[in-house]
Amino acid sequence: MKLTLRGWVAVAVVVVGVANAVAYGPRALNAVVVPVAVGLVVGAVQVWRVSPPRVERVAPDDGFPGETHTVSLDLDADRPFPATTTDALSSGLDGDTAVDSVVGDGRVDYEVTYRGRGPATPGPATVVARDILGLFSKSFTAGGTTEVLVFPRVRSLGAAARRDLSALADAGRTDERAEFDRLREYVPGDPLRDIHWKSSAKSGDLMVKAYSDRVTADAVRVSTGATDGHEDDAAEAAATLCCALLDAGVPVHLTSPAGTVEATPGDRRRVLVHLSRLRSGSVPDETAEVVVSGDAGKTHVALGGRETTFDRLRAERDAVESSTPTSRVGTRGADSGVSA
Repeated sequence: MKLTLRGWVAVAVVVVGVANAVAYGPRALNAVVVPVAVGLVVGAVQVWRVSPPRVERVAPDDGFPGETHTVSLDLDADRPFPATTTDALSSGLDGDTAVDSVVGDGRVDYEVTYRGRGPATPGPATVVARDILGLFSKSFTAGGTTEVLVFPRVRSLGAAARRDLSALADAGRTDERAEFDRLREYVPGDPLRDIHWKSSAKSGDLMVKAYSDRVTADAVRVSTGATDGHEDDAAEAAATLCCALLDAGVPVHLTSPAGTVEATPGDRRRVLVHLSRLRSGSVPDETAEVVVSGDAGKTHVALGGRETTFDRLRAERDAVESSTPTSRVGTRGADSGVSA
């Protein structure tokens, strides 16, 4: 427990009043000094009786750089008391977390903005208790930390890049006959090689073997790595290419220095979570259909054997937008990646 600036002023007032009383008589203890002295005593007792608060944090959703989310803190105590609660924020998060409230009187909220890719942690919370007059304060640390993932940005690709990815997707699709499904009666036009003669002899009717013919799609292998300091660029490029494949209905097999992940169409989150934790390291699979390497200020991409850069893959789209004024409005926010 310690005095606030206001508390020190109050103490100075009391000291001056007492000094005047000693020098000039008790009449110097006027109507100002006595109430201030009482306030100091009452404030000290109030803060001394404050028990450590209990803080539970409701974590915000994972998201992308530039997004703003709400963090909620449930504050509870044996006795309510006024306080200022401030949540610590790790790098990658930004916001004004100081909130004045009454601890034990419900939930407080503050806004946090995501600034950089990777795991980030709000917390722990510092609760500074005060008396009603603000003369004394007492600090507590509570609530621990909560992890939030900030995903890499997902950009839009040019037409040429989309065509190359479509070619990879088509190459991964193979027509193949599935396994035996069931026996059914013969229908004119069925191949004779599908007749099951043994079952036909038993039943007296021609029976044919039915197969479930379908098209299967093999996962496209994507592998990424980066030198130290270029992980964000590599993660952004890999996320963009993986999400483009998934949106086209093609499964993705992603490898990186952070490990391996399999993602199916409609499940962007698995890829984004993996790439949010991307660290520096070499490309694990140089033979993958899509290889992304971040180094020397550029993100290099090998797409189906064709060497290029991520900037070039996006250049055609940017050129089209700059030459068509209306397209700039129509594609606004296309790079947000919020559909994870």
